[in-house]
Amino acid sequence: MNIRQAKPADATNVAPLVYAAIHDIAYSLTGTKQKEQVLERLAMWIGRPANRLSYENIWVAESEGTIAGIIIAYAGMDARKLDEPIRQWLMEAGETGELDVETEGDVFYIDSVAVDSQFGGRGIGTKLINSVTQHARSKHIPVVTLNVDQTNPAAARLYERLGFYKQKEIEISGGRFDYMVLDL
Repeated sequence: MNIRQAKPADATNVAPLVYAAIHDIAYSLTGTKQKEQVLERLAMWIGRPANRLSYENIWVAESEGTIAGIIIAYAGMDARKLDEPIRQWLMEAGETGELDVETEGDVFYIDSVAVDSQFGGRGIGTKLINSVTQHARSKHIPVVTLNVDQTNPAAARLYERLGFYKQKEIEISGGRFDYMVLDL
């Protein structure tokens, strides 16, 4: 298995994994609930630079010539700036442009993690998280954070096993999430 930075050409293959990871948040970010349109719009954002969903913020795990998993992560200090193009696009499309604040400050934020179900149980999610954690260390960012949906206790257990702990609860797109922290 190889972990590498995503490329614009990966957008169409990455979009379904992003959708699987963020569920209802995908509707907020794309301004639609039609799955085909959601996937098209996610791919559009993935293929563009300088936004939350950009290939610039995505690492992919490749196995057997296939993208087996993805992780989206970026500096918390950049979160508002990375949301701005999406917010503007949504407002131009007649949507509110309201996006929930998911992170901020001197942290490296794991926005999303997903592993294709056919590659489950191989430790790919853990390897992606460890890769991003090493990236944060190399950038001298002292903390890695993420939000885990409270309806996904298996994911919370994985993050706890990796050293994350719950700091607070937040709401994102109407769902309850635990904001978890890993001190580096």
